[in-house]
Amino acid sequence: MSDHSISIVPRRSNYPDNKAKAKEILNWLLSMNIVNAAPSDCILGSNTGYAISDGAKQVTAFPDKLPFDLITNGLEIVTERKVFDTGQNFINVLSCPHCNKNIAFDDWDLDPWNKALSDNLSCTRCELETEIHNYRFEPDWGFSDLGFTFWNWPEFREDFINEFKKKLDCGVSIVRQHI
Repeated sequence: MSDHSISIVPRRSNYPDNKAKAKEILNWLLSMNIVNAAPSDCILGSNTGYAISDGAKQVTAFPDKLPFDLITNGLEIVTERKVFDTGQNFINVLSCPHCNKNIAFDDWDLDPWNKALSDNLSCTRCELETEIHNYRFEPDWGFSDLGFTFWNWPEFREDFINEFKKKLDCGVSIVRQHI
């Protein structure tokens, strides 16, 4: 069996006071009993996460598909600059906001963004540099120093995503990763 995740990522490369916002969002999720308070080994990787709890049934479109029976079933909170990619789902479209060309299969360079040298991406066709969130990614990718990854959860309800946007005070990317 393979794992998948859904990440909710602010559409800001540098989220102001990201660690405080991460704590605020975690407290909100805890208050609704969506995740457990005790950190545990419930995510992939070497870090700990917050395991699923009964309140998760209220925020997903398919509560009967929640991963209560899986070890990897928790929330991972990221507070370091990261590219939230789709894993094996790849990318079909990466459209430049200037020339509208699809550069998904070109040799585009994320190193300046990864190294926090720039929040921009240069188009391989028109060579104009633009803030990375102005590009259209299909499926969606996320670029931020703040993100919330739910491991093996089904799709979220739209009202939950909208509440997340309000709490973050910005738009979000919903990144579906399959590994």
